[in-house]
Amino acid sequence: MIGVYGANGFVGRHVVRWLVEHQMPVRAVSRRLDGGFVREMGEAAEFVTADLGDPSAMAASLAGVRTVVQLISTSSPGSGNARAAADIEDNVVPHVSFLGACVEAGVERYVFLSSGGTVYGPEAPVPTPETCPTNPINSHGLTKLILEKYIRMHGYVNGLEYFVLRVSNLFGPGQEFRRGQGLFPMLLDRWREDREVRILGDGAARRDYVFIDDVVEAIGSALNFKGSPQEVLNIGSGETRTVNEVIEAVEATARYRFRREYLPARDTDVGVSQLDVSLAGRVLGWTPKTGFREAVETTVASAADRASSR
Repeated sequence: MIGVYGANGFVGRHVVRWLVEHQMPVRAVSRRLDGGFVREMGEAAEFVTADLGDPSAMAASLAGVRTVVQLISTSSPGSGNARAAADIEDNVVPHVSFLGACVEAGVERYVFLSSGGTVYGPEAPVPTPETCPTNPINSHGLTKLILEKYIRMHGYVNGLEYFVLRVSNLFGPGQEFRRGQGLFPMLLDRWREDREVRILGDGAARRDYVFIDDVVEAIGSALNFKGSPQEVLNIGSGETRTVNEVIEAVEATARYRFRREYLPARDTDVGVSQLDVSLAGRVLGWTPKTGFREAVETTVASAADRASSR
């Protein structure tokens, strides 16, 4: 049984659908479950309501689970360092407790989505390999890195198999806009509401944008990997685009012109983030396959369909 934790979120829904499509047994765990998604999956997936902050419920959800896909995160890069103490209390502490419960329950493999955009820091070489020293300047990245260390600790001490996937800026259909997180969902939200977009800095910051389908394929490759892995891998497109270029790509696809407001940049953001994904190719046989233009067209079309159905 594969337990997907954070199954009701953007990545979680895509992962659950992929597992169902590949006829793999899945338990979808989330603190809240959307009725429409539950009905969509029918009996092909088992659904459990459990909150990361409730150790008893989380431990009970692990019965029969041999592989965990951990997608839960309560922190956000957009919050900067304003909630650093809360990030530890709400994210690190319950995750560490859950990791211990996984070991006690006999979980064999742990797949964890970390942050390729924030764990390395401003002095990282471009493109950035996994061997680069980690020096996050953002509480979100530091939180992810601490959890990586606990996973590796359990790997060494308890023999836990793991894949830590350091994912870059992912996007795709079904991504909801959350304050301070995600350029694409913000743009699509503003497009639907015909509102101006607020851009931090001059829009020249470069990011590695990876499509959700490619991320799910990487997770699937980690689940199907033969052997006893203990790996940290970058997952991204291997390319960069500026914020302004992304805005222009959405405009061209949506045939819409955004009104722009430029604001001061955050001191907790790096100027450029581009991941070296060659190790994932060697270990998993995985490479990103979706071109940027195709990904943007698919994402914008999905957003238009959702808006018209409301």
